[in-house]
Amino acid sequence: MENQTYPENGQLQAANYAALAKAFLNKVYLWMAVCMLLTAGVAAYTAQDAQSLMWAAQNSWIVCLGTLGIIVVMSFGANRLSTGALTVLLLAFAAIQGLLFGPILVVYGMTSVGKAFGCTAVMFGAMSIYGAVTRRNLSTMGRTLFMLLIGLLVAMIVNIFWGNGIMDFVISCAGVVIFSLFTAYDTQRLLEIGTSDDEAVRSKGAVLGALTLYLDFINLFLMLLRFFGREE
Repeated sequence: MENQTYPENGQLQAANYAALAKAFLNKVYLWMAVCMLLTAGVAAYTAQDAQSLMWAAQNSWIVCLGTLGIIVVMSFGANRLSTGALTVLLLAFAAIQGLLFGPILVVYGMTSVGKAFGCTAVMFGAMSIYGAVTRRNLSTMGRTLFMLLIGLLVAMIVNIFWGNGIMDFVISCAGVVIFSLFTAYDTQRLLEIGTSDDEAVRSKGAVLGALTLYLDFINLFLMLLRFFGREE
């Protein structure tokens, strides 16, 4: 009888974790894609419907508060909310985002939006893949990225009143770098959640992870759109 070799327990465990992480990340990307399609659909409708466009433009602060409120509820209420409730909130968030992007489609035009979206998809995909496959521990970047994000927000607020073109260019460049790094960082962090033995944790994590990567994508897109919009 021929000798048979079997993988050691450690190898089996590693393979199981890898399979869990892959399935989890695929689920995150799926939910993210659904959100992107929903946002695009609402944005397209808003852009071509005069009444919806007028309402969205005049009440953008209400829409912003609504999206911010959903983010807060999902982030701080994740333990108490069911996976179904989190999913409903995620889809509501994506739909409301479409109201914000309707006026953007009109202001920037489809050419600039298309270019920015294409570049965003390539950059996001590359950084997310890097975060998923790299053996480098990216967790140490978390605090630095958070501080850079705060600095970026402060600079954007200041430049609203200052209106300096060079400052706007620097903000756009910094934003592209920051949200690209956030994409890699968040992807690696999600892989850790994906290897949890708790099915409930993975189910909720997939929804929350989709929200996280969706925000990374959208913010990266908006920063790139500033470049392409300037060119147009």
